[in-house]
Amino acid sequence: MGDFTLHHRKNAPADRIDAARQCLASQGSHDPILRLHDSYGIAFYPKQLSATSNVITTDNGDFCGSSGTFIYNGQMGPSALKALLNDFSPEEYRPGDYSGIFTVILQKAGRLFLLTDPLGGNRVYQNSDASFWSSSFLAAATASQKLTPNPQAIYEYAFQETTYGQDTVFHEVTSLDAQRLFEFTPDGLKALPKPLSLQFDTSPRPTADLVEETAEMLKASVRPVAQTYGDRIRTALSGGYDSRLMLALLQEAGVTPGVYVYGPPDSPDVQVARTIAAGEGFPLDHTDKSTHLTPPPEVYPDVVQDNFFALDGLPGESIFDFGANMATRRARAGGHHMIFNGGGGEIFRNFFYLPEHPLTGGRFTVNDLINSFYNRYRPCIGGPAFKEADYRAALHDKIQTALGATCDKLSRAQVEYAYPAFRLRYWTCRDNNNNSRLGDYLTPFISHQMIQQALRLPRAPKNHGYFQAALIKAISPALAAYPSDYGYAFDQPVPTKTKFKNLLTYYRPTSLRRYSYALQHRMADVTIPPPLSPAYLRDIFPDDLRYMQDYFTMDQVKDPGLRARILSIEYLFSHFAL
Repeated sequence: MGDFTLHHRKNAPADRIDAARQCLASQGSHDPILRLHDSYGIAFYPKQLSATSNVITTDNGDFCGSSGTFIYNGQMGPSALKALLNDFSPEEYRPGDYSGIFTVILQKAGRLFLLTDPLGGNRVYQNSDASFWSSSFLAAATASQKLTPNPQAIYEYAFQETTYGQDTVFHEVTSLDAQRLFEFTPDGLKALPKPLSLQFDTSPRPTADLVEETAEMLKASVRPVAQTYGDRIRTALSGGYDSRLMLALLQEAGVTPGVYVYGPPDSPDVQVARTIAAGEGFPLDHTDKSTHLTPPPEVYPDVVQDNFFALDGLPGESIFDFGANMATRRARAGGHHMIFNGGGGEIFRNFFYLPEHPLTGGRFTVNDLINSFYNRYRPCIGGPAFKEADYRAALHDKIQTALGATCDKLSRAQVEYAYPAFRLRYWTCRDNNNNSRLGDYLTPFISHQMIQQALRLPRAPKNHGYFQAALIKAISPALAAYPSDYGYAFDQPVPTKTKFKNLLTYYRPTSLRRYSYALQHRMADVTIPPPLSPAYLRDIFPDDLRYMQDYFTMDQVKDPGLRARILSIEYLFSHFAL
């Protein structure tokens, strides 16, 4: 299924439920399958562009439905749901049994449960009085009796493209704890343990053996999807590691996927993709989004409204484009295809570009992590309302919670874990929900098994992309031999100048990295892209910004992406007439 809603039949006001359903209709979700529990009502909405059936009901009235893409012990679709319903016990959640990014709602023996994938990559939103839950942020906000701004989350979304922990930009709308599973009792929600035991000790095995082992794990993870969908799989191809590894896995599984690439004709991604497609003899679907039809200014408000509903209010890329984003999403999801996305492949690389130990020889701290990656702002942008110390303290607590860390100091393995547990869990989940609303969508590299495997890899082979390049070569030597947009093929040694450049980043102190974005932003020229120009915004924001002027100093904002996200929050607050 695509979207879902779940509400308490006594506590949720009928008018709020009706309004939430109208909101989902505006988002394109219609004709739900309805199920009743003694105390709750559940609506399972079909995917908008896929005929996938993801709800089953037994003769005794038990049922099980999944949102997103659900894989259980190598099974998909109704057989996976039946197997889970038969096996499920809240005391025996085994993360290794699951793959995919999903939410499952099931009733068994009169008890109602909700569980998400081990990473918690499908967000579930809860309204103000904990009487309504949904995969749709906008629906949960609509089902709330009141809404007030959450400054911390406003700044997180603007600066980092998403919100972290259980926060949203409204105090009254929260997301369920990704590290728990839940039972819905007559008295309300009950959080249950979600055992996610992970080993952080480095494997002593030779790197060559670990490459072979990891490659076999990846092949096994793709096979059930390949067997189910065959050639009805689409995947992107660019100049980097992740898409090349994805293509190698699909070809190894006997699939001839539909391959696409985005970008101008002269971009490195397009040039590399064309070289590979020509060499391997498969067609390539190339889309240059910059050539998408430019709407007249009077039509632009309708385009933005479509983006707003389709992308659930606050996507990482904002709602302000001329429609190319949604056009390409809908096109690739059509025809009942499964979309493979290479997100998360960085688990096999040194994502944060940090050395084995800081220069002090000690351990990294949570603040080192914030300085390295989560400092994409200048305090002056936030204006008087922005309290940098409070903002960083809140991020600090959220990172520590996500990692299960008991103190500020982090082991190097915990730093590696921060990528899936914090970055992937909260940054990719919004996109997972939005793509799963349209059709079948999977990020195969994001699974408990793959994360566990990546955490045990020695750090040295992750540097310079060595390990992931070796994976590509082990699975497909032919694909590894093509050039990349890094300037070399993946079956060749990394050039010395590239390694030297990487090392300069690895060993740049985190105290200096803290100011990298601020320096770049200060020196940047202000270039306003057409979708953000006054001519196109005048009918959307006829007056000065009513809400965001309290949180941002707009004449200090030089980053177009940041400006677009700030305007997206303004649009959201205007929609709800805060």
